[in-house]
Amino acid sequence: MNKIFRISFSRIILAALMLCAIAAALVPLYRLTLYAIPRYDDFSYGLNLWKAQRYGYGLRTIIEAGYQTALGFHYSWQGTYSSIFMMAQMPGALGFQYYFIGPALLITSLVVSVFFLSMVLTGHYLKGEPADRISFSVIVTLTLTECIYTAQQGFYWYNSGVHYVFMHSIMFVMTALLVICADAKKLPVRILLGAVITALSFVCAGANFVTCIQGILILSGFIVIVLITSPKKILYYLPAFFVYIVGLRLNLTAPGNAHRQASYQGFGAVRSVLESLKAGVFNAWKFSGWFVVILLLTAAPVIWMMVKKTEHRFRLPGLFTVLSYCFYCTGYTSSFYSMGNAGLSRTWIAVCFTFQLLLFANEVYWLGYIAHNEKLMGLLRRLYKGGVRHFALYYALMAVLMLTAFHFTLDKIGAVSSFGAYYYVHTGEAYAFHEEFLERVRMIEESDHESVVTVPEYGYKPWFLINRDITDDQSQEENRIMADYFGVPGIRAVSRDEFYGN
Repeated sequence: MNKIFRISFSRIILAALMLCAIAAALVPLYRLTLYAIPRYDDFSYGLNLWKAQRYGYGLRTIIEAGYQTALGFHYSWQGTYSSIFMMAQMPGALGFQYYFIGPALLITSLVVSVFFLSMVLTGHYLKGEPADRISFSVIVTLTLTECIYTAQQGFYWYNSGVHYVFMHSIMFVMTALLVICADAKKLPVRILLGAVITALSFVCAGANFVTCIQGILILSGFIVIVLITSPKKILYYLPAFFVYIVGLRLNLTAPGNAHRQASYQGFGAVRSVLESLKAGVFNAWKFSGWFVVILLLTAAPVIWMMVKKTEHRFRLPGLFTVLSYCFYCTGYTSSFYSMGNAGLSRTWIAVCFTFQLLLFANEVYWLGYIAHNEKLMGLLRRLYKGGVRHFALYYALMAVLMLTAFHFTLDKIGAVSSFGAYYYVHTGEAYAFHEEFLERVRMIEESDHESVVTVPEYGYKPWFLINRDITDDQSQEENRIMADYFGVPGIRAVSRDEFYGN
């Protein structure tokens, strides 16, 4: 029996198992992208590209459509120029068979950016073994992909996902490059990295308000650290900072922001900050839950392996946690200031990403503090005299806990994104829904384009692929946007019984 408890994995075996786990989890997520369809804002933001691509598609078409769309919305609705430029590239404008490229891009951007950032941070600050860094990075990546606040609006709706998932992923990459630039030894490499960081800073400055605010805080904080530790390296970061300020001003002072804000009643600055701090507490469990807790426990041995060997001293862990919480709460502030509430559900996607990453950062920091605190280590040695290894039984226990949590979860589809994607593909709902969409498109395109088009409501509505549909009122915004896209006077959806005369 004692031998069973001592069975352990090598670092490499554990890393390989982790990579297999994330590969298996991603398969259904990517599979479901084939059935995703454009909806609502996809049509309005992709309209310019749809018009332009009929005369040829290329780099010029991409730039012109993106610029025209961003400029139009700059004056009419919002100044988030980077997001709008990407929204204008709605793949469905090239043909609805290409829409899957958008969701695939969103999933890929999140996976690659989170894994990249985790690898860079654990390599720079913890000097961890490559296998341990891979295992940890996979666990973090799995957390953000599987426990995304809403896969529906984050992965399978291009317009929403590119605004929050893609732009936050850009911020993660920028953060990783800031660290890499500090480590770079060769001057040409530093110059190149500085140029890339500057370009990414301009992109982040024109993103959603959560990303653009948190991005400037990260950049400013890192510049302060560099100024203290390596003043000579500051020159590689200053261009990015000044470009970020210019882009931020362009974003926040857009005339469209005033038009949009007129639709809401926002709070003052002080109350917005206080409400943000409250909202952070109320949503903490919503952004974590048992699955995130179990993944944090799964990562603990891997983290311990890295922090116990690092020379970094984790001082003032309480202050680190307080600062982390304040940074996380900045995700709500712009929504309270502009709209008087904590934000839309799709806004919370980016806020959730930040919260989950900071959970792992605090786990690393606190375990590092314990590992380098002689009194605490003395106490732990009295309680447990064995060494920490990658015990197979421990990871088996984590798997059992995960399955148990899944069993007792009421909303299994919403709780684990890979299961939700698998469910809709396996049951055939996604395929049936996609076929109904293509039939609706055929009806619209074959109409005389001179009268209102009536189509049947969807018989299948897989939650990951649709959040709301057009109605029988052709004056509704969703109906008008779709009608403008297809060039018909109006579109309305009626019940299937009414349409087919049953």
